[in-house]
Amino acid sequence: MKSLNEPNSDGNITDTYMVAQLLSPIITSQRVMAAQFGNTYSSMQCKDDTVIVFDEFLDHVLMIITKDNIDDAHRELLDCKTLLQHICGQNIDLLHSPVYQDWLSVLLDSRTKGDSIPGASGVIGESGATVAALNALKTISKEIKCSTYQHFHLMLFVGDKMLALYSSRGSEDLMPADLILLSIQCIAAQEYWNNVKESKTNEVAPNSWLPWLSEQNSAIVHLCAGPAVVPCAPHSLHIAQVAPRVIFVVLVDLEMRDIGIATHMSSQILSNLERILLQRNVELLPNTLDSLEVAVKKMTDALRKGKSNAGLCSRLSQRTCELRKACSAAMPQGPEAGAGALRAALDSVLALLKPDIPPLRLERPLKDLTGLLAPYVEFLRVKAMRYFSLGSGETDANSLTLHKYLEEFPGLIHFIYVDRTTGRFLAPDMADCADMLTPATVRAIVRRAMGCLREGYGAAAWRRGALHACAVQWWEGRGGPVRPAHAPHPAAVRALPPPGDVRSTFYRQLLELAFPNDSQGVSMKELICIHLGLVPASTAVQQARRLAHSVHELAGDNPAVAADLL
Repeated sequence: MKSLNEPNSDGNITDTYMVAQLLSPIITSQRVMAAQFGNTYSSMQCKDDTVIVFDEFLDHVLMIITKDNIDDAHRELLDCKTLLQHICGQNIDLLHSPVYQDWLSVLLDSRTKGDSIPGASGVIGESGATVAALNALKTISKEIKCSTYQHFHLMLFVGDKMLALYSSRGSEDLMPADLILLSIQCIAAQEYWNNVKESKTNEVAPNSWLPWLSEQNSAIVHLCAGPAVVPCAPHSLHIAQVAPRVIFVVLVDLEMRDIGIATHMSSQILSNLERILLQRNVELLPNTLDSLEVAVKKMTDALRKGKSNAGLCSRLSQRTCELRKACSAAMPQGPEAGAGALRAALDSVLALLKPDIPPLRLERPLKDLTGLLAPYVEFLRVKAMRYFSLGSGETDANSLTLHKYLEEFPGLIHFIYVDRTTGRFLAPDMADCADMLTPATVRAIVRRAMGCLREGYGAAAWRRGALHACAVQWWEGRGGPVRPAHAPHPAAVRALPPPGDVRSTFYRQLLELAFPNDSQGVSMKELICIHLGLVPASTAVQQARRLAHSVHELAGDNPAVAADLL
């Protein structure tokens, strides 16, 4: 960037307009090739190995410039897009606010600070603490009063791992991506409170104000909904600290899920329509207009449930009819003007999707929750830094603890078992192998395993210095392993987005490729094993298979324990 800016004497490239001017040729080229010539590309690699990756959301371009490989850069950009939708919904104009810019920046920084692996969140495998936490949440749920809205979720996170979740009757289930997004919110809060505590000598209130939230540490966020699993369902988020690294989260459903899903569909179809108009691709117009009409009708039906939205419904229907007429006849203003008028009407719906934060008094429930969890707080503080329970009394004979698998699988240092369908993973405590294995090494091995899967392999083994790594992927359904009738073609797998993003886009699309029209009840499992390099490759692969069978048998024979672990 500085070399491009050499003609300017001051050499300042921090100005937003200067950056936009320097990048405009690259962005314009990418947009024109995609919009007018149908030659879409999502990344480019420069001579000095700089990688630029592009993505789009509602006519906005997102881009990342990095030295990482293309898959890692693309995954980070997908997560950036998801986090943007999570805090802004479909109203990207909110990002002009410094508060939202800081909020997005904090969440992006917190994405890799927890113990979680890409695309999955960890669990606390301790049944005693889990049951106590769930009972405590159930007890205080009677004190959560929100007069306007009746559906809510109460959660406890330890570090970035969910300890317990209690949902009120009739609430929509949270999706795996929602739990990952909320764990990132919790890590951001913990990091800020920890930094404030270290920087100030005086005593700091345990729930001091988080600058990117309201003064009550609450905000409107959007959770995933619809078949596309896109953050578009508005919820009210409230965060409070029970103890260091133990976070209490309240989510209030603002009951606008149907409006959010329909608005997202309408906005996406309208963006596609505008691109078709730019390309003058007349053949695709009728079907696109039909899809847009259906989406707008769903939106107006959802809006009519609110008595004050009759005028907006009429305006949306009128603009849609005008757009269809403009596309089918030579109108003076042309179809572009009609699309712009409908876009303006959709902006009014976006304003509805960001209502006021409902007031919620949490002082009493938080005090009661702290009291109920008092016997477990010290244990949970230690647990926040560890994967499995160690030194907490009796050890579950069925648990895959460190000592158990060291005896049964000699040479095995660490393993990670992932359910990609639920977005949860299980791993032993890394503290006992810290001298042989660093978190950075584990992350690198996980990325390598995802890269092998992206190439179409179901299993892979490789050496990394003094370590031997093995990764296995398989499908489970209807109580046992299943195999697709025809394995997905490697070229089709490589064409998918990179694995490991927050929304698990790769795994959902791979499931549809492997089991077209028959993916109900099928889940995808992964196992990554790390052995000492002295262990022969054949032995490492054999142990990985045995370990996979052990976990599968544990899940099948002991449903209660399986729920605790997974």
